[in-house]
Amino acid sequence: MTAKRLRYLVRDRGNIAIITALLMPVMLGFAALTVDTGILEVALAQMGTAADAGALAGAMQIAGEWRIANPSNTTRIFTNADLSAQALAEANSILGSAAVVDSNSQNATTGDVVVGYLDPTNPSGSTLQTSSTYASYYNSVQVTIHRDTTHTGPVPLFFANIFSMVGSGAGFSSANLAASATATAYNYQIAGASSASGQNSSMLPIVLDQSTYNSMIARSTSDAYSYDPTTGAVSSGSDGLYESSIFPVGTSPGNWGTVKIGVSNNSTCTLAAQIQYGVTAAELATYPGGVLQLDNANTPPSIQLGGNPGISAGIASAVNSVIGKAVTIPIYNSSGGNGNNAWYNVVQFAAVRIMDSNFRGNPKYIVVQPAVVNDTTLVKGSVQSGWSQIGILEVHLTR
Repeated sequence: MTAKRLRYLVRDRGNIAIITALLMPVMLGFAALTVDTGILEVALAQMGTAADAGALAGAMQIAGEWRIANPSNTTRIFTNADLSAQALAEANSILGSAAVVDSNSQNATTGDVVVGYLDPTNPSGSTLQTSSTYASYYNSVQVTIHRDTTHTGPVPLFFANIFSMVGSGAGFSSANLAASATATAYNYQIAGASSASGQNSSMLPIVLDQSTYNSMIARSTSDAYSYDPTTGAVSSGSDGLYESSIFPVGTSPGNWGTVKIGVSNNSTCTLAAQIQYGVTAAELATYPGGVLQLDNANTPPSIQLGGNPGISAGIASAVNSVIGKAVTIPIYNSSGGNGNNAWYNVVQFAAVRIMDSNFRGNPKYIVVQPAVVNDTTLVKGSVQSGWSQIGILEVHLTR
């Protein structure tokens, strides 16, 4: 190799070394960015999962039957939301460490768990209202998961600090992160029952007049029975849910409020079967589209159900077998006819629990109180803002 070529080779090697030295901080920076960005993305994803779980759990716990009894019981609302949101959120881990959710019994807007009201017709576009003015409408739970000095510690960064080591002075070793989720409990009116699921419906073939139902919802009747959701037992005593008798109340002559749903046979056997086991999918299939529902062409929306003549003590055992069970009853605003020709103009459906019955001597009665019914055959109507009555409950992530 000639001396001239050797000089050029040495010069090239020197240039490459200089370029490499100049590019080294850039290459190290890209490496830091790639690795640490991945760490942050994993942390945020895990925090989002924890926030989702906590928000859903909290929202599910503020929409129980107890809200009917006292819809603005903020102490119970906050306690239920806090405990459930904490438990489910903290069951998740963030980069190997359990999520931390602090209690917020005062419902501070900056808390980890915040309860409030969102417009159910536009939950993603409305503001979470947390003032006591909205307490009876609270339907949403917001959960925020943090990684900072008070929540497990900031997310560690392994390579970003290299900037300071290479002289840029911009290094940092950790990052504070936060992720939020909000879940909303929707309370839909019951618009009817469908045969689509193939399941029996909880629809009871006994009607209640609207004025009596409204009195019960307004808590102007009596509260003499108590239901234990843990044991399913009904006993004497107050539980904050007021009762009404659905039989016999304001019914047509010769008919005590029993109706034909999807059948023409008015026998005691048919009534007893529908009371004990529910209205079958085949019976619901007799209605247009396989759905028993209010006709919106009427004002107000309504459907007319034919009555059964009288009532027999033969259904007593069927009624007694479902005491403590939540069912759906038709609510009517007008009626007419006699006996087998009786009719009822049904304007809504409502969820109630059967609390007591008597078919011996007089007075005969079936007592109910408002309830939450779990029935896949029910058809959703309009969403309700308040909790004085509960129809179909659904909980969804809204933010």
